[in-house]
Amino acid sequence: MNIIKIGILSLVLSCLFFVSPSHSYASETAKTWFYIDGQEQRYVGEPVKIDGEWWLPLRPVLMEAAHFNGELKDGYGYVQKIIRVLNEERHKMSLADEDTRVGSIESIENREITEEEKEHEEILSFLSSFSLDYIQNRDMIRLADVGKLGFDYYMYQDTGIIHLNSPGLMDMAGLSIGLNKEQVNGVLGAIHWNTGYGMTADYVGFYGSENEFTYRDRYGYERKENAFDVQIEITDNALSHLIVSDAGYETSKGISVGDRLNDAVRAYGNQYVRESIDGKQVIIYDVEFGSIWFIAGSDQSIERIGYWDHQLRGFGDSQQEEIEGAEEIFN
Repeated sequence: MNIIKIGILSLVLSCLFFVSPSHSYASETAKTWFYIDGQEQRYVGEPVKIDGEWWLPLRPVLMEAAHFNGELKDGYGYVQKIIRVLNEERHKMSLADEDTRVGSIESIENREITEEEKEHEEILSFLSSFSLDYIQNRDMIRLADVGKLGFDYYMYQDTGIIHLNSPGLMDMAGLSIGLNKEQVNGVLGAIHWNTGYGMTADYVGFYGSENEFTYRDRYGYERKENAFDVQIEITDNALSHLIVSDAGYETSKGISVGDRLNDAVRAYGNQYVRESIDGKQVIIYDVEFGSIWFIAGSDQSIERIGYWDHQLRGFGDSQQEEIEGAEEIFN
């Protein structure tokens, strides 16, 4: 039988993750840009710097973490419960001062807790691992703690940009942008390499079987071409381009060849560049360390997925509104 003294854990955790209200806010005048997997976080509150520490809005961080963090067991619904528990704890704290709360807790007898109370305490236990606060009417999490949820993160001080990346964002087919040629060989093995004569790349590698595709040339004629399951480009001994044409490989967000462009948009977000190149529909996502391309036919079915080591538009104040050269990159 589950027996617990109700409320004691709530009191202890309240002390742990609600920071003192006597904040010293940094006088930041320039905008701080906040991105998760390359998507600017708008309308969710601004990052705040307090006593040298950066704090981020909690809700969007948990919403994204729910895709890959097993402790957020029920996804978005569980995130909503977490926010509700935080609101309830704040409400309790506002009703009585600490002495009154302690007195009421000590008067509660041991009893079997309900399932709702058990979940409430489980959520508080989960939250006790993080530094949380309520700032400018929003629940916030300390930037230094988002790694505990599984994110990679970095604050670019010079440009005022904060990037959070979900696990394996730039990984596919066991490869990731930036690996050297020896590491690529170690992952895939039987790669046919050509020198990149007349190309920016030093080496171009082909792996797997060939797949036939059609496209329209600049004169409107339909042409055919073959593409291997995996095509790799190495520039300055680093994997710079990766193109996958086989449905047996998935992105970190579960998208593969054969899925529809709408599936990619649901997984990656609605901030992207859309191009029509050689009769193909292409949507491109800039992320911290490059860009991810989804290339589809006229039926919106994804035929190829590409990873590049550069961005098209960039981020923050330097983000470009107009894109030039996408067709040259694609070809």
